[in-house]
Amino acid sequence: MTLAEVVQATGRPKGTVHRMLSTLVNTGFASYSRATGLYALTLKAWRIGSSALRDFDIANLARPALDRLCSETGETVHLSVLEPSGEIVYVAKVVSPKSIVVQTRLGQLSPAWCTATGRAVLAHDDRSAELILAGRLLPRTPRTVTDVQELRRILMRVRETGYAVTRGENHPEMGGVAAPIWDHDEKVVAAVGVAMPVYRMTADVVRITIPRVVQTAQAISHELGYHAP
Repeated sequence: MTLAEVVQATGRPKGTVHRMLSTLVNTGFASYSRATGLYALTLKAWRIGSSALRDFDIANLARPALDRLCSETGETVHLSVLEPSGEIVYVAKVVSPKSIVVQTRLGQLSPAWCTATGRAVLAHDDRSAELILAGRLLPRTPRTVTDVQELRRILMRVRETGYAVTRGENHPEMGGVAAPIWDHDEKVVAAVGVAMPVYRMTADVVRITIPRVVQTAQAISHELGYHAP
């Protein structure tokens, strides 16, 4: 871009923009061609970003948001990622302060196709979803949906609405509400979910929980560099 184009794009005074660009050139973050009068970015900023991304820990970054969600809902909160095996694994957890809570552990694997956090991820991962649905789907409880066409319809609804809700499908006494987490490449890389005993999953509780879970997922996605279209 020319100096004039940068001034127009930023809305800053010409002198201020020129000093900023000169600093970027002098520190190696930008280059300037006397022949064309054009400024351009270098790879130095990319190298710094790559270094940060390499050391990135989504569980630690998401912790404040997970704590807030647990405080707001009073229920156990999970951060889950999809394993190559097609199972969902809990990588972070904030336990509910209530006396009766959902019993899970960090590192626990659960079938992605019948859990809320799993469906939140699979709804945006067609390849993994089809591989899983092509396999043998054994019912976990009397409520487990095993019909492939119905599961495809469920995943489509999750994709359209932005959240997943399950009741007693993976465990007869457990249910959950979950939403997908996006990264800077606009890919779903994890899901955040609220897990609770089925007897506490009234229609009002679910209605109140959904926006809180979605907002938490959006906040974590923003921290990962995602900007919604």
